[in-house]
Amino acid sequence: MEEGRKPKKKYEESPSGSLSKKKQKITGGFKESLAQRLPSAPLAEIFDFTIDKYPEPLSLSALSLVCKSWNSVAKRQRLWLSSLRVRFPRIFCTKVASVREAKREGLTMKEYIASREIAKKSEKEKKDNNDDWEEDSDDDEKEEESYEDMAPATESELQTIVSTWNMNSEVAKLSTEVKKYKSAIKYLEAMRQKGNDKFKESDLKNALQLYKRGFEPGEEALGGIGDAAAPPTDRIELRHLLAIVYSNCSAAWYRLNEYERAAKCGVNAHERLLGITRVMRDSNGFNKLFGELNRKIQRRIRQALAHVIPRISFLRHSDVPVEGVGVGTVLRSNRDMAGSIFENSIVLLYEHERGEGCQGIVLNKDAHGRDGKVRRMGGPVEPRREVYLHNVADLPDARRVIEGVYYGGDIEEAKSRGGRVATFYGYAAWFDGQLDGEIRNQDWTWSNDGTANLVFRTVEGEDSKE
Repeated sequence: MEEGRKPKKKYEESPSGSLSKKKQKITGGFKESLAQRLPSAPLAEIFDFTIDKYPEPLSLSALSLVCKSWNSVAKRQRLWLSSLRVRFPRIFCTKVASVREAKREGLTMKEYIASREIAKKSEKEKKDNNDDWEEDSDDDEKEEESYEDMAPATESELQTIVSTWNMNSEVAKLSTEVKKYKSAIKYLEAMRQKGNDKFKESDLKNALQLYKRGFEPGEEALGGIGDAAAPPTDRIELRHLLAIVYSNCSAAWYRLNEYERAAKCGVNAHERLLGITRVMRDSNGFNKLFGELNRKIQRRIRQALAHVIPRISFLRHSDVPVEGVGVGTVLRSNRDMAGSIFENSIVLLYEHERGEGCQGIVLNKDAHGRDGKVRRMGGPVEPRREVYLHNVADLPDARRVIEGVYYGGDIEEAKSRGGRVATFYGYAAWFDGQLDGEIRNQDWTWSNDGTANLVFRTVEGEDSKE
């Protein structure tokens, strides 16, 4: 030992194995208050440190350090929760909704998350098993949840979120995903400009390759968690750029006389553009900003389809609306459409909006799958997608179609409440003015006398969803 330095005092226990009376007094008070109030489970998980009800005096110094660390972690978690709430409000709302749904189902968060994973896996397997319904299909965007009317999160719900997810890790992960999302937008814009340059030089094949290199990462970003976390302006920009690039692809394929590909790219462009309405939730604003592009895309689709299916007159168009046709209208086919799902069909319109088009369900067509089950085919568009009509009038977000028939809302809730649910695969769709033209050309007769019996008819051997 160096001279002049005092030896360090070693900690020594008293003969009784305890601290001095002064330290016993201090630690005894500590033991009786803070030690018993601390939550032992989170500490054990985070610090691998278990608190006994009456800890030995020797463990109190370590416990003090754990307490300080725990308080620090708890404060940081709340700060990160605030960051999540401000920077990623849609993600925050989904977590609040998950906590509430778990409570309604009587599950712990661990059980709830496990059940959701099982449901996702089952949905994926179901989708893989339904490949016989459509050989080549692009998944359309899902209807977005609206959190505008969500009640504020309670203190208990916030605590559940903090204890279920690591907020620091969640915010870091989402920040990374948003950066990737923005990079995909920049890359898509760069490929669009390069593709346009090739297009102007009439080098159409290289233009198509450049467009494809751009929209592939764009589509990947659209289906990822980054799309839920990104700001609305970025989400709109990505959909806008994808619509433009797909539209340009449609024009390039058309010049190469590849009309089917031109039509498919046009449909993809239309779907991506309409995806903006799910973000904006403002049809007037959408028409003002993107109406011209929407009309341009529809023209390209009609031009391509004129070469693909000229014998089926889906391309008739009228700028004069047929008064009285709207949601709830029943269409009955007049023309010979042999080989088409529309032959002798009855169609119920469940969506109709001037300037955008309309959608309907074929009510009287069934099909047998490879598994032997009978499914009701709702139309030629997205035949693997399930479309539901039900009779629960007060279901949140449900919209009336006809008396006793509604569209939209949580179908699982409708089933749990004993409602009748009719499941259709695919749907029928018309561009703005297209159905008006077909009606004026006597392709369809129409009426507004539809009944619920047409929708909820019994199908023998049906893969029932009720």
